[in-house]
Amino acid sequence: MRNMTRIICVVSMLLTTIPCADACTSIRIKTTDGLVFYARTMEGGELFHSSVSVIPKGTEYQGTLPDGTQAGLNWTTKYGVVGMNTFGLPAISDGMNEAGLAAGNLEFPGFSGYQTFDLAQASNTIAQYEVITWILSNFATAGEVKEAIKGIRVSKGPEARVGNLELHYTVHDAKGDSVVIEYVKGELQVYDNPLGVMTNSPTFDWHLTNLRNYVNLSATNAKPFTVEGLKDSGFGLGTGMLGLPGDYTPPSRFVRMTELVHSSLPVTGAEEGLNLAMTIINNVDIPIGSVRDSSGKEVTYDRTQWAVVSDLVGKRFYFRTYNNKDWRMVDVAKALADAKGIMMIPAEMPAEYRDVTANAKKISKLPAEFFPAGKP
Repeated sequence: MRNMTRIICVVSMLLTTIPCADACTSIRIKTTDGLVFYARTMEGGELFHSSVSVIPKGTEYQGTLPDGTQAGLNWTTKYGVVGMNTFGLPAISDGMNEAGLAAGNLEFPGFSGYQTFDLAQASNTIAQYEVITWILSNFATAGEVKEAIKGIRVSKGPEARVGNLELHYTVHDAKGDSVVIEYVKGELQVYDNPLGVMTNSPTFDWHLTNLRNYVNLSATNAKPFTVEGLKDSGFGLGTGMLGLPGDYTPPSRFVRMTELVHSSLPVTGAEEGLNLAMTIINNVDIPIGSVRDSSGKEVTYDRTQWAVVSDLVGKRFYFRTYNNKDWRMVDVAKALADAKGIMMIPAEMPAEYRDVTANAKKISKLPAEFFPAGKP
């Protein structure tokens, strides 16, 4: 058993530097042959310096109480976990386990309200930033999480260390089931998530209601119209999606991702499912400078620091970063089998642009009609 008490204490102290990242987006893709892919982006102004953690089963964790002491829930990981961390520390922000369960935390500003700390339940308590690590290291399905989350206490971690860190949680399993977990006004709220989409504030049920404002959207182009004898049509293709929100606010991203996920043609197989997940999640990338906050002493610039895709059936974890758009892959089973204690894989690697100049080949002769004036 690998005792993690001291390491988690360090996590708590360093989380004070974590900036607010309230533009995160997540989706789920299901293929016709039963494969499931989960994808999300992680945004933030200040850099998280994330890397990929490989945490084998048998690792021991201790929950953090609101006063910062390591006297909360104690558990030993039942499943090995691979996922993105913050500042290279073994507290998972988003990842998957060897059973094919994926989970991630997303910012929930202005709406989170965790359970009141009860000293009598201290030994059953964890901090809000430990929820994802607890989920991935203990459970195999969304249904298991849905029931088990009712049996623990989630209280706000020490604000002097972590700041006003407000989170809610998305969970997906290899069968395609999804749930959303939120704490509002001290009460636990767990929602089934048939859409598989989640962003940030407001609450998940509000986002579902807001979709009713976009019932007119369609993947099919709008038909031409006639007014007073004048017949006209839209400019080019895509008129059915006219009005699809394109900004970076959470409600707009929720609508945009829902429409893209559920209007895309069905795909079959791991390669097509992975490609669709990567294609859709690219639609919420934030280039630095496009989202700015001047409420503090200095202007901060949001950006998509990294994105991940989890193949929940094939047990493969893909990631890319702002500075390197090449997708890289971790074989979850192999990584855990080779792990000697907790391991780290660098997320930031130099981008490689393969030179294909030498691959140019002479093509076969083109038909004469391509060159009506003679030879090219």
